[in-house]
Amino acid sequence: LRGPLARAMMCTRIHTHTTPAVPVVRARASSARVVHASIARVTSPLVTPLRARLSAPTRAIADVDPMSSYDGTSCVLTGPEVDRRSVGEELRAQIKAMGGAQIMDARDFVSTPAQRAQCVALFGSCAALALKGLVFASVDDAGFNDVDAMAMAITIGLAYWTSDLGTGIFHWSVDNYGSKDTPLLGGVIDAFQGHHKYPWTITKRQFANNIHKTCLAPLVFTVPTLLFNDKPTDLVFVGVFTSLVVLSQQFHAWSHTKKSELPEIVMKAQDLGVFVSRRDHGQHHKSPFEGHYCIVSGYWNPILDNSGFFRKLEKVIYNQTGIAPRCWSDDVDFFVQEDAPEGFGDGVL
Repeated sequence: LRGPLARAMMCTRIHTHTTPAVPVVRARASSARVVHASIARVTSPLVTPLRARLSAPTRAIADVDPMSSYDGTSCVLTGPEVDRRSVGEELRAQIKAMGGAQIMDARDFVSTPAQRAQCVALFGSCAALALKGLVFASVDDAGFNDVDAMAMAITIGLAYWTSDLGTGIFHWSVDNYGSKDTPLLGGVIDAFQGHHKYPWTITKRQFANNIHKTCLAPLVFTVPTLLFNDKPTDLVFVGVFTSLVVLSQQFHAWSHTKKSELPEIVMKAQDLGVFVSRRDHGQHHKSPFEGHYCIVSGYWNPILDNSGFFRKLEKVIYNQTGIAPRCWSDDVDFFVQEDAPEGFGDGVL
């Protein structure tokens, strides 16, 4: 974005009742980090043709509801079997009600003892799984030999490869289905919708504060596996796979962080495709958030997106249950709080 619009957006300030901090706000377009689509399809009064926006006076962003520009009166899927208007209206209501208000108190980004305890419980169970697997692989007469080492190496590689796929399916599911009242995952579902509106917040959260919401649900799988499974490769696979799925939330945070703020080793890992890159994940943050869901390495993103895997699965679910995914909303302008307020968290984080 250039010219008067860019200058107007860079000068826009946010005023909140919790803090005098003033962040810079930018709208996203498909070519310039602003989610944008055909203006002709948008009915919201806040979404006007580009020429009109260029001459419009700067508004205080406090007066702009991030969802006010989200039309949602029709949906992406077409066909006689879908009432596009009623489905779109339902999706609009869902999305607007989710994500909550933007958090502006830096203390809310600090890890708490309870959050750290949840992380310890999850990663402790994963470490115990891996240790038990290695011990059980060593107790036979041959001990831990070259065959066992090769089996473990293959198992770890398979866990890493499939964990990216796992995060994609999980991310797709919480982005598109359920609500904050969903058992076990309600907090995660609501947080992901808030992340679409205020993606900068993930870059400021301390480690446990960022990932703790994904720590409890996997215990349903790690603990029974630890207690009742004695097969070494199963134990190591579940331990490594689960750890990476949970750690993907940190990889996710790094994919939103400015390069100047990233450790050199993280940038190298992103460049090599070990961790999901900023460019890859940036493709997800375009309304209606319908692709690039994988957040470990991003390897599976082109495979899933180009094959239409999720669209086919969504249509099956809709035909069987009548439940439409949130990504069926039309691709329209979507105001996003991208950058953190300058100096946010100084002395706290």
